[in-house]
Parts: sequence; structure tokens; C-alpha cells
Amino acid sequence: MAIMFYPHEEDMESSALPARLELLMTGAERYKSIVLETAAKSAEVAVDPAKRMVPRELVYAFNWQELSRLLRELREMPEQPPSARLTKAGHLAKLAEIYEVLRGAKMPKLEAVRLALINEANQLKSSSAA
Repeated sequence: MAIMFYPHEEDMESSALPARLELLMTGAERYKSIVLETAAKSAEVAVDPAKRMVPRELVYAFNWQELSRLLRELREMPEQPPSARLTKAGHLAKLAEIYEVLRGAKMPKLEAVRLALINEANQLKSSSAA
């Protein structure tokens, strides 16, 4: 059985940065809905909570490689002139929203990454206003 990755790799290859952010958001929302739906089904069937899913049972996954590639691109964006800082801050804030959606998919450890992205975006906004 093939694994379905969200977002799809072919969608991410030829898009501009804002479009890729939107694709990641859509993929994160789809992934979250599948995770929550699967958790609800397993609760109905009374599956032992100590039993974990093994890799061969995995039919969906989030495309973390695309998320990390986008994060690297955002971090490498230039910060001069101040308008570029504001653009970068906006993109980082959007990425933080994506992490928030993924955190809702039973991944509470992503909260630290989300907070770091928000902090970095706020620092860029304040430094461009000064």
C-alpha cells in the first residue's frame, strides 16, 4: 500500500513562495483532518491506547522535507531593505500558522517551533519599524 504525502511533492516544485506557503497550509489541514479522523475511529473500535501504529500500517504522512526546505529558504531571505524584513516577517508568521495546524494534529511538541517563528517574525517587524 502506498503512503499518501501531504502536500504532494509535484505541487510544491514549481510554485512561488507565497503559493507554496498556501499549499503547505492546505496540506497541513488535510493531514490534521486525517489524523483526527483516524484517532476518532480507533477510539470507537476501542483499540488499546498503548498499541502504536507500525510503519506498514501508515497510509498517510506529512511532507516534512518540503516544510524544512521552505523554512531554510525563509531564513536565507535577505533582510535589507526594511520592506524585505516585513515580507520575511509575514512569511514567517504564515509558517507559524502552518505549525499551529500541525500542532493540532496531535503533535504538541511543535508549539516550541511555532513560538520561535512568531518571535522571529515579531523581531523582524520591530527592527524594520525602527
